[in-house]
Amino acid sequence: MRLGLGLGGMGLDSQGLIEQAKAQGVSGLLLDVSEAREQSIGDWRRQLAENELEVVQVGAWALNPLLPTPETEQIARDALAAAAELGASCIILGAGTKNPNHHFCGHPENFTDEAIAEAAASLKPLAREAEAAGLLVTLEIHFATVLCDWKACRKYIEQIDSPAVKINLDAANMIRYYDYWNGSDYIRRGIESLATMIETCHAKDVVMHDALHLHIDECPAGEGCLDYAAIIRQVDKHLPPDTYMIVEHTPLDRLPAAMAYIRESASKAGVAIV
Repeated sequence: MRLGLGLGGMGLDSQGLIEQAKAQGVSGLLLDVSEAREQSIGDWRRQLAENELEVVQVGAWALNPLLPTPETEQIARDALAAAAELGASCIILGAGTKNPNHHFCGHPENFTDEAIAEAAASLKPLAREAEAAGLLVTLEIHFATVLCDWKACRKYIEQIDSPAVKINLDAANMIRYYDYWNGSDYIRRGIESLATMIETCHAKDVVMHDALHLHIDECPAGEGCLDYAAIIRQVDKHLPPDTYMIVEHTPLDRLPAAMAYIRESASKAGVAIV
């Protein structure tokens, strides 16, 4: 397993991102396309080479496959270009939602075969461009989107029918109320079901609060319900040994503890970090 870091939205410039990556001992970065374009590709390449880092994913979350616009489709194409220029293997984006307010929030029309077919058809042109460039499009799963469960994930990938489209396993994003107390088992079933459809993984967690009516919030890995030793064990069993686990959505003051937890979980699982 390899460790990566995503710090989008933290207000860090390229040097700040590099410094955090070095401090946490990771080998790869997740960059949003806006971060990738904040300086020249030449400057990025120099900084990455000097610090023995690579870019793993370039984010194109602006594109919602169920509500695309010419502008957001162009952002995704630019993310492909940036990935190629930086030597990254893939871009990442959400799979689609009918909710116009947030790309990872729900809508009653998301959870249908028709929505899967519509999202897959919408994404096919980008998939063909990725194929031609030798790149991958990884889809960020989330229970509130069209990728609401493992069956939907399989259907989506099969309908796109492109070797360039894979799943980004984000365990925390898939935890629903009834999965909360046995979340790691639910994630295990997902990994077993999707197997080589998965390309990369994100690491964060969710925590439920004793409050009315229902309050489940994101939190750093190690502070919620997920057993990452169990998850890492399954990732190691079903995916290549150089698969990235990318820690994200973690405030800087809690980042060292989250990174330590993931490392401890890998050790507990008997999985080497390479």
